[in-house]
Amino acid sequence: MSARPRRGRRWAFPVLAVLLTAGGLTVPGALASPEAEPEGDRFSLVGVSWPAGGRALDGTPQVRTRDAGTGRWTAWRSLEAQPRLADPGADAPSRAATAPLWVGDSDAAQGRLLRGDGETAPLPGRARLELVDPAEGPGVPAEPAYTTTATRPAIISRKQWGANESWRDGPPEYGTNTRAFIVHHTVDSNGYACSEAPSIIRAIYRYHTRTNGWNDIGYNFLVDKCGRVYEGRRGGVTKPVTGAHTLGFNKNTSGAAVIGSYGSASVPAKVTNALARLSKWRLDVAGHTRTGKVRLTAGKSNGKYGKGDSTTVYRVTSHRRLYPTACPGAKLYARIGTIRTMRVG
Repeated sequence: MSARPRRGRRWAFPVLAVLLTAGGLTVPGALASPEAEPEGDRFSLVGVSWPAGGRALDGTPQVRTRDAGTGRWTAWRSLEAQPRLADPGADAPSRAATAPLWVGDSDAAQGRLLRGDGETAPLPGRARLELVDPAEGPGVPAEPAYTTTATRPAIISRKQWGANESWRDGPPEYGTNTRAFIVHHTVDSNGYACSEAPSIIRAIYRYHTRTNGWNDIGYNFLVDKCGRVYEGRRGGVTKPVTGAHTLGFNKNTSGAAVIGSYGSASVPAKVTNALARLSKWRLDVAGHTRTGKVRLTAGKSNGKYGKGDSTTVYRVTSHRRLYPTACPGAKLYARIGTIRTMRVG
């Protein structure tokens, strides 16, 4: 499948393989739709979605994109399945979707399925490529402007990273107290420049609201690889805002996602330090010590815990501890103990 970029999301349906070969847009044996000459806007983030509640895709979605500057196509890249993150209600997803992938300034995309037998096939008509333009945002001051204090890390606000508040759907929801701090990663490219982080966050925000159908970005906080902290879901960084990051445990927890993929990539020291400072401060605000434990009860069944099941976890914990997922990746998961205990100002 191929898509021509527009602002937000667009898609095109599969066509015959003979047309692909004639157009010179595929590699041998790769079935996907061709891309006509693009018109209009570019995009920087891509994903694949299909109707929520429908049958799963018969294979792993893959995409390749065309660099807007060089005109070169990337290699095919597999998209990871996106865990179900939101509780039913205001954040109930309208479509199932892969995790989004940041691809940088691009002007065309193609999609396909990689099946278990190694063969490829076009994306089915019920699936579509989601091409997201992060839109322009205000410039974010350079890193030295965001030094931390002894009590609260500097937090780049929604206004500073360029959140378009018209993308939200409805007011924030609140719990009663932030009882745990849950660490995630966005399963994204690690090769971005830190100056691109606001654009990446805007793109994730648009994907969460327009593709997933959530009422805001899912995470309460985001952290880039340079250790800068960003406000996520609207409602107040010191308030128990209910996010969409850990199905069954969204209420009364705070979810912080590191931009990047940390299954095999080493975690920068600045990221570990930022998460340690942020978790200490955020739990202090709620009246809890970072090194303590808490008993949490699942509000919804999520594949690991049934509704009403309880489990005791450290107050600084990981997504995989509460949901059947590899998030936040093996390397970042291995740093959770350090994040919980390292000395910070």
